[in-house]
Amino acid sequence: MRYEHLYIAGAGCWLPPRMSTLEAVRTGALPAGRREKIGFLAAAVAPDDMAPPQMAVRAARTALDRAGTAGGDLALVLHSSIWFQGVDMWPTASYVSDQAGARYTPAFDLGQRSNGGMGSLELAAGFLTGAGGGTALLTTADRVRPPRIDRWNTLAVSVYGDGGTAVVLSTDGGVAAVRATCTVADNSLELLARGNEPFSPCPPDPREKLDLEGRAVVSVASVMPDAVKRLVSVLTGARDSVLEEAGVGMDDIATVVSPATRRGQGHGELHHLLGVPDERTTWHFGRYTGHLTCGDQFAGLTHLIEAREVSAGDLVLMYGGGVGYSVTAAVIEVLAVPAWRPSAQEWPCEPTVPVSG
Repeated sequence: MRYEHLYIAGAGCWLPPRMSTLEAVRTGALPAGRREKIGFLAAAVAPDDMAPPQMAVRAARTALDRAGTAGGDLALVLHSSIWFQGVDMWPTASYVSDQAGARYTPAFDLGQRSNGGMGSLELAAGFLTGAGGGTALLTTADRVRPPRIDRWNTLAVSVYGDGGTAVVLSTDGGVAAVRATCTVADNSLELLARGNEPFSPCPPDPREKLDLEGRAVVSVASVMPDAVKRLVSVLTGARDSVLEEAGVGMDDIATVVSPATRRGQGHGELHHLLGVPDERTTWHFGRYTGHLTCGDQFAGLTHLIEAREVSAGDLVLMYGGGVGYSVTAAVIEVLAVPAWRPSAQEWPCEPTVPVSG
């Protein structure tokens, strides 16, 4: 979908102290060979007394302040996450909305895995343009914990990081114009995340370790031998469609805000698929945060602006994907680079928290 008057008015993130992967190797939490393979240098690890919605609220307040928007002026709030938010059977988005000053604003939770943040951007864009204008707050937040999730080893291509992120989307102007968005999906690929696990009447025991890699291996080996080909089709399809909608090519893109995931010795499959070198992505940032579940793109964009790594006139491709499988991409044009005070610690970092997280 192409837009004429849609903008990112503000962005923010709240990241806890980071632990270096060297420290994780020293304590035995991360195999040294795996560290070399995936290339991550650190992961953000939140304390036990900081729940995901609280991190989202901190990021939201930063984004709203930067946008010059009061919570009461919001038309919509969407909150995305992939895991437990601190209270069972509870509407997290309503808490985030209220704490951000949007007491009477419709607020909804999204759970489309790692594509939740980017998916919320396209959903909010459709809502705002269909409603004749307005402003929406989009947030993400997660905090993973063992034994159910091993942040260092549960994901084959990444390590998990904790944190909250936020973007304010508006039809009234902002620091970047959203030129186009596109979502491509192949829902039959949900089997990669489900494997052969039977449906259960109750949630799993939190002491039972999650085996995402095992689910994918079983699926591909048994019934989906062409899964990789189909997945690549979704990944490249979203890229091609959003570029066509925006009327640009990959050579016109200055930077790609990519998911903080890598695989193989060269860390390269995704950026090769997108047609850019690593130097034109936010990997230099994400390799210090870990995979912030559905918040990599909002955090990456925040970093680009805070660190002044983009200039007015630059085109940026924001690219997200999540098991299911869906990919949402957006082409934005930077209009101005405000002097935002960095919301994350300086990079690189030293280990600051115990490995138990």
